[in-house]
Amino acid sequence: MKSKILIGLIAVIVIIAVIGIIIFSVQGEENNENTFVLGMDDSFPPMGFRNENNELVGFDVDLAREVCNKLGMKLKVQTISWAAKEQELDSGNIDCIWNGFGYTEERNEAMTLSEPYIKDESIFFVRNDSEYTSQEDLKGKKIGVQSGSVQERRLNEDEFGQEIDEIIGYTDYLTALMDLETGNVDAVYMSRITGSYIMNSQNKDFRTFDAEGIGEESKGMVIAFKKGNTELKDKVENAIAELKAEGKVKEISEKWFGEDITL
Repeated sequence: MKSKILIGLIAVIVIIAVIGIIIFSVQGEENNENTFVLGMDDSFPPMGFRNENNELVGFDVDLAREVCNKLGMKLKVQTISWAAKEQELDSGNIDCIWNGFGYTEERNEAMTLSEPYIKDESIFFVRNDSEYTSQEDLKGKKIGVQSGSVQERRLNEDEFGQEIDEIIGYTDYLTALMDLETGNVDAVYMSRITGSYIMNSQNKDFRTFDAEGIGEESKGMVIAFKKGNTELKDKVENAIAELKAEGKVKEISEKWFGEDITL
């Protein structure tokens, strides 16, 4: 009799466990479907970076959070290697690349891109005490870029890049600018927005000058989705359009840049 009761209890426990697993799995699937996974480099201020409390913050993070509120989705910010960003997107590990991502024709062929939402350009940063005053002065010198960036590709493909002593790739621009300070590189070729933010917020003693005729003219920063995922792209763009009409995009821009620089 006792053995029958024991067997019955075990059977009940097994049934409850199975039901629990099924419910957990279903809830997990629903949560995944309702989660928007943003892939970003966490060292790209002011678009996306870690603050003094190790929190992921920035213009793109704030804007994405407002977009998710519009869409009724939960935002998950996931740090990725910038050099492997396309693979992260293609594999489905992230829903988008949203972190100061510059438009190029090559990227437009490989991914589904949003319309540009911020105008940016690539410029040179040098030490204030250096003798360099123009791009011409950097021939035969060492120039730092972020690995996997638009700037790296432009220098590698452009005629000017062939006249540089060495193009040095870094995991992030914060490290590149630290090497600029110590003299390990002669200049850093990077986003004006990001470089200026770092220079001003950290009181870096740098100067800047324009890049001349290196690659195609920048159309601005975009959000990248997996090739063919126009449904999600359209939802995000529509949400941004609503936020613009409400003045929220302007508010976020003024918070991070002191003015509205959005397109």
